[in-house]
Amino acid sequence: MDKILYVIGGTAWINLVNTTYNSNKQKIDILANTSNTFQWLEENNLLRESDALALENEELLDSLIVELHSLRHLSETILSDLEQKGKLSLNTTDQFKRLVKKVEVNLTIDTKNEKFKLVSEGITARDHVLYNIVDSIIHTLDSISINRIRKCEHQECSLYFVDTSKSGKRRWCSMELCGNRKKAAEFYARKKKK
Repeated sequence: MDKILYVIGGTAWINLVNTTYNSNKQKIDILANTSNTFQWLEENNLLRESDALALENEELLDSLIVELHSLRHLSETILSDLEQKGKLSLNTTDQFKRLVKKVEVNLTIDTKNEKFKLVSEGITARDHVLYNIVDSIIHTLDSISINRIRKCEHQECSLYFVDTSKSGKRRWCSMELCGNRKKAAEFYARKKKK
């Protein structure tokens, strides 16, 4: 599996939405497989060393996968609200608030290099993963213009991304995956007409 698919969205919550995608006209779900899920968590920097050890317990990993499915659905709803209304609906906001209340976080102060930094992290592996994804939602909605959150323009692609290009005109989830395919198809269509 191409690792670029794990991080193509540019932020953890959009990468979570992108854990379902189409390949050769089949729907693929990265979260359907525990080893792919674990790799996805690692690629998105959502695990501490202690979390990786804790998730060797199959029951904990299975439970986290259920939580990720639920959060993926909420993230899809957030994207839908943004596309249709330009903001979150009251219902989506309430769902998001309920999720946040369930995540337990520990605050500590990091004093490396004689500088103080407030560090937030989940108490359990589950809390840590969910906290980081929730934080990525809040950070994205707070710092990125909504029109920079896009769906790939390739007709067969269902992936989303945050457009961080200078011009703000990015059209493809990835030039390698979709941009080149689209350009090649257009080239061959023009060539066929001649």
